[in-house]
Amino acid sequence: MDHPIFHTPNKVALTLEERPTPSSYASYPEGKDLGPTMSMWRVQTEGYLDGKGQLIGVVSRNSGFFDSPDVEWISGGVNSKGPMAVAIGRHGNFLHWGFAVSPKYLTDEAKLVFVNAVHHIARFDGQTPVARKVPGTMIRADLGQMIHGLSDEGYAETEARYERIRAEQAERKRKIQARIDGGGEVSELSRQIASSDREITTPGRLDRVRRSLGEDVVAALDDDPERVAAYLRDNMSYLHPIGDWYELGVDEELRRFGVANDDVALLERAVAGLSDETRAELCRVLLVRYTNQDHTTPAEWTRWFEDVREDLFFSESAGYKWLVNRRANAASRQAAAPPTPTPTAAEPLVASASAHDLGNGRFEVRVRFAVLDGWHTYRDVPANAPYIPLTLELQLPGGVKAQGEWTKPSARNDPHTEGVTVLDGDFTFTRVFAADAKPSKPIECTLRYQVCDERMCLPPAQETLEVELR
Repeated sequence: MDHPIFHTPNKVALTLEERPTPSSYASYPEGKDLGPTMSMWRVQTEGYLDGKGQLIGVVSRNSGFFDSPDVEWISGGVNSKGPMAVAIGRHGNFLHWGFAVSPKYLTDEAKLVFVNAVHHIARFDGQTPVARKVPGTMIRADLGQMIHGLSDEGYAETEARYERIRAEQAERKRKIQARIDGGGEVSELSRQIASSDREITTPGRLDRVRRSLGEDVVAALDDDPERVAAYLRDNMSYLHPIGDWYELGVDEELRRFGVANDDVALLERAVAGLSDETRAELCRVLLVRYTNQDHTTPAEWTRWFEDVREDLFFSESAGYKWLVNRRANAASRQAAAPPTPTPTAAEPLVASASAHDLGNGRFEVRVRFAVLDGWHTYRDVPANAPYIPLTLELQLPGGVKAQGEWTKPSARNDPHTEGVTVLDGDFTFTRVFAADAKPSKPIECTLRYQVCDERMCLPPAQETLEVELR
């Protein structure tokens, strides 16, 4: 109730009343502990169950709603979907007001809130959604409910839910028919409900899984609910959409790669792996599959990833894709960037280092280099070449572990020596780390390198940078 639509520009004192908790809520994890009643705010003076011909309102299922960074769940409502279904909410510059009556049938309080809602969404004019839900995409949270439904306890809950649905349907039809028999006003929709002879049957324990994984997969597991549940749990990180409607399958190429599709390490390692001829094709397939990008060369993939990595987020509801949210991070991106070092004639290569919190105890360390115009350093040097390559050596405090290798910038071939690649201008090395707790001291990163111009090479140099993980 602290959301702006209840306070701005009209301050609204909401009148709450205690009412029975909708029976459908008990079927959802968020509704199991709500109790027999809950506080509610009346929006409409008449509802569709009052028998006066009002339209049924519309909620949006919350499944995958929070995958997008530009959403607001403002309110639920009495519905058959669940306590977290969105009755009032925002996605980008779209506002969902799910109550269907005209303003004439809104309460005085709701009229003010509706005006406030219009005022609120006006702030987002032109800010189209960053992620759009792909119809028929099942998210992993739904799979958790599916796994529970395979157990004896979970399937007993399914049977009880469908028994309750049948009883509620019968009672609704009885009330509508009583109004019809009494000569009362009845909407066309209510007449259709009263005359419907469609029987609601309880699905089999494995029916939903068969639709999602396919008959062949379930049959290969001997139609055993326990084995199916174990299969889903074991492969959860490698599932992705394979069909047109709520179908998922195991991405065998991803499982062979060994990284979950919602872990940014997938992109880090795949981009780095493009330079390995034995893995390049697999890396490119995975990058295209889990992003909306289709770059041609390793250098293009590297530039893209380095440019957007601060703004990446993973969305299952958008098709199990890594998407880019420039808008939300625009204000912090400049402050988060490593300081730009300035090279000089006396010091043609300079570097700075910084760490960025990725959440869940993970950090990304960035070492940014700047090389004076006309000078270069070396990334790759074969054994028979006389140059010193740029290397980064770490001293890690207790509780800090590296995850993967350094992600290196793209380099150009040295025209004079085969197999040698050079770095010049402004470039960055990155690496991800995990910390069990706040480190007792900084990470120490020792740089060794050599810089040259067209006339001469300076002696090899060494420098140690310290990086605080905050």
